[in-house]
Amino acid sequence: MTENALDYLLWITNSHKNIIAAEFADHCPSIIEKLKSRNYTADELYSLVTDDELYICAENANGTNDEVFRQAFISVLMCMICAKYHSEGQKFLPEDIEPIQGDKIDGFFTYLKEKRPLPKDCYQIFCRTVCL
Repeated sequence: MTENALDYLLWITNSHKNIIAAEFADHCPSIIEKLKSRNYTADELYSLVTDDELYICAENANGTNDEVFRQAFISVLMCMICAKYHSEGQKFLPEDIEPIQGDKIDGFFTYLKEKRPLPKDCYQIFCRTVCL
């Protein structure tokens, strides 16, 4: 299922280059390629994503044109991390992904594959269906 999420992230990155800052348009595919290149543990994946400049800037992107894109991108990444923690049998999650309902992630990834929603719609669906 995470392959659906990565495909979606690549699609929104390529199709929305005009609304995101150039450095992020170039940086997002490299994040996706890293995630496709090897099977990270949940902790490694969490560190990789939360240490990344995209994640840090997304939290501070209030009011910018690419804020919605970043929110959608980060939401999908956080779902991937949550799914990885669950697949490893981890009982405790990092605080910032605790609100994600693990049993809703597969449905969310299927939705991304089938509907290919715009980032705004992706983030709204994430907030309404995946988060507590």
